[in-house]
Amino acid sequence: MTGNIWKFSDQLDIEDLEFGRRDFITYKLGVEYYGLSPKVFTKLAWESGAVYKLNKKVLIKREILEEHLRNLMRKGEFDYGDEEEE
Repeated sequence: MTGNIWKFSDQLDIEDLEFGRRDFITYKLGVEYYGLSPKVFTKLAWESGAVYKLNKKVLIKREILEEHLRNLMRKGEFDYGDEEEE
C-alpha cells in the first residue's frame, strides 16, 4: 500500500479503501462518507479551497479537503454539528 494507509489497515474496510482511491469526490459522496450534513460539508469544502467546477459539475479534491479537516481537528475548531438556523 502507498502512503500511510497501511498503518490503519486493521481499521479499514472495502468502502474506505475504494474511497481512498478517488482523487475527486462529489458533494453527495462526501456527505455520505463523512457523515456530515450537506450544509456543513459544503461550507468545509469551500473553506478548504478544494472545490473545482467543470461546467455544471462540481468536484471536491479529496486530498485538499482532508488536509483542511486534519488542520481543523488539530486546532480543535472542527464542529460536527449543523449550524442552528433562526
